[in-house]
Amino acid sequence: MSVSITLRSEGGGQIYLDRLIHSLGNFAQYLWTTSPDENQLKASLNGVCTVECFGPSPEIDYSTMGDWFEEKHLEAFESILAWSKRIQLDLIIFNSPLIYFHQTKKLIRALKGGPKIGCIPHDIPGMSFSLLLDDYQETESWEESLDNIRPRFSKISKDENTQLPGSPFLFGNDFTIYNSEWIKEFYDPYSEKDSVIFHPIISRTNELPELGLEPVDLTIVNPLPMKGGALFLALANYHFRGYKIRILEGGYNSSMTTLRPYLTPVRSVLYQAELPANIQVLGLIQNMSEVYRNTKVLLHPTRIESFGMTAVEAIFENCIVATTDIPGVIEGVGDAALHLPYYATPQQWADKISSALKIENHCSEKMSKRSQFIKNRQAEEIEGLEHFLESMVPRTAEKER
Repeated sequence: MSVSITLRSEGGGQIYLDRLIHSLGNFAQYLWTTSPDENQLKASLNGVCTVECFGPSPEIDYSTMGDWFEEKHLEAFESILAWSKRIQLDLIIFNSPLIYFHQTKKLIRALKGGPKIGCIPHDIPGMSFSLLLDDYQETESWEESLDNIRPRFSKISKDENTQLPGSPFLFGNDFTIYNSEWIKEFYDPYSEKDSVIFHPIISRTNELPELGLEPVDLTIVNPLPMKGGALFLALANYHFRGYKIRILEGGYNSSMTTLRPYLTPVRSVLYQAELPANIQVLGLIQNMSEVYRNTKVLLHPTRIESFGMTAVEAIFENCIVATTDIPGVIEGVGDAALHLPYYATPQQWADKISSALKIENHCSEKMSKRSQFIKNRQAEEIEGLEHFLESMVPRTAEKER
């Protein structure tokens, strides 16, 4: 069976997709992408799939994708249509953010009657999450608030006027791959459309150290506002001033432009202070295992999240994780992380982290058990995804039997 995927996005969506492609190694796979760095693609995909690169080497990330797509979408659609006809595909899976643009519905209509169409939404829709938060402020219970808001989620996902990006009811796709049960709640809470849950693949690596990193007490990855940047500033500036802290800039929309003035308050036209000596900033890093292994506590104060892959990766490396108790994150970390309520104060975060550092061995036992649970779940989900995709193309499945 042949499976194709369009668009290899930046950041966590790219990592998710690369690992999904490796998981489907039994299928013939093809990738159409706007990321034409052949060396980087070969290193990531290792010949698992055939790659079709669109255009020259544009600098496209989530911050520039909208403008690029507005200008190039017709040309891109022609390329995808020609590509799909040439290969004779059974399935096409649209990766985000391509599914977040309303123009893509025209491409879906043009492909109808050919391969079955699937999509992978990676991001929680902001408007729907805001509605949930309004209720959560009253209940302080995610489960209760979901029960209250679920009917509204269903209505929004079907509302032509709302035009929820990536909605399986409005987008026109045949099936959806969700990276958590949590994100599915926002798109198809009553399971009315064909879908499958495929959590991000996580594994512990044995890579040799490449960066020569020194151990630090706290690490945070790209603390943008939606990733808890404000809470991080309070912890870094007041509660953990004497601790070694490492900040990793993300693959797109780096947080440091916003954070630096608050970490270096002495600033004028003639003078700009350096970052405090206890704070280290690194750019985009591929070998995250080395980062986790040289960190006592990963700060993960996220404000909106579909899964939280970084937090689960850290647990696999026996790194204590302090995270917001968003249900999608809990699907990954279980009881192996420190959970903080959504509206917990910086003092509550500081107290919980300080307490955990005194019982590191107990935390290690929980992390080991959770890692094994994740490994078992992944094996089941890989097999389940294969069967699900085969069921979308019954003629192929019957022929193979």
